[in-house]
Amino acid sequence: MRTLPETLAKTARAVLLGTALTLAGGTVFAGVGGQPVAAASASTADAQTVYNQFRKYASNPASLAQARKYLMNHISKVGSWYGTVMTLQLENAQKAGLEQFSEKLYTDSVQRALMDAEINNDMTYTEILKRVKAPAVRKLMEEIWDKGYKLETSEGMYYAVMHYEGFKVFKPYVSKDIAAYIDIMATESNKPSTFDAGIVITWDELIGRAAIMSDYVQDYPKSNRTAAIRNEMSYTVRLVLLGSDNTPAYDYDTNELDPELRRAYDHVLMEGPGDNKVLNILPKLVTLLDAAGDKKTPAVESYLDQVVKQYTEL
Repeated sequence: MRTLPETLAKTARAVLLGTALTLAGGTVFAGVGGQPVAAASASTADAQTVYNQFRKYASNPASLAQARKYLMNHISKVGSWYGTVMTLQLENAQKAGLEQFSEKLYTDSVQRALMDAEINNDMTYTEILKRVKAPAVRKLMEEIWDKGYKLETSEGMYYAVMHYEGFKVFKPYVSKDIAAYIDIMATESNKPSTFDAGIVITWDELIGRAAIMSDYVQDYPKSNRTAAIRNEMSYTVRLVLLGSDNTPAYDYDTNELDPELRRAYDHVLMEGPGDNKVLNILPKLVTLLDAAGDKKTPAVESYLDQVVKQYTEL
């Protein structure tokens, strides 16, 4: 398991100030500091041809799989400007089509077939295909993969989610902020922080994820995906401070802080929070906890409410 200092060191290397993006009317203009610039390096006739063909596929929900396959095969032929535009448009198309596609999975026959095959979240796509025997359901599993989704299950229900690990093939061809965005989203997609209302990663890793998101927001304030990361960060910060329904930060009966979470807080202070805004929540919180004997007193609760509200309203 990666420790917090190693996580932050990785962030410092991977999340560097670079090209910012703004999106208006379906067109992305890239430039340092968010200023629009001409996409000279990617404005060749060949690049435009690739983009036009991709748009034909991506604008039609029925050809989403073709759009993804086409981009994988042709993104290396265009510059980072077009590569970034098309990668973001593919994500938009996948997210837009996810709900409608998911309806296919919710029928009793499909749910029963997946349950009978004992499909779980740890299985690879290949393992799922080996287990699923019904031709119609196998076809759905292939469609999930081809469209860039992945199958998950929770509370007895099977459903499709975005598969951000699949976007990593585009990282060499997109701007630095979007490459960093893909890494952040893939981390959560590959190993969600919560499952069935419980936190299923360590407190250290959870804090590390919140810190990486905070670095992203600070380093790329005008990125096209900063709003998405802010949304992820507000959820993660709440987990860091309050826990979840089934993994509370403070015991429901005694109001005592989880000892492992306190250890994780102390780890941050020992290493130093630096200029990371999320990590800098902790020094005052730990001071209050010291005075309260690691219990959620009114003073601690007031500070937690203040911080959670601050990040919820971002």
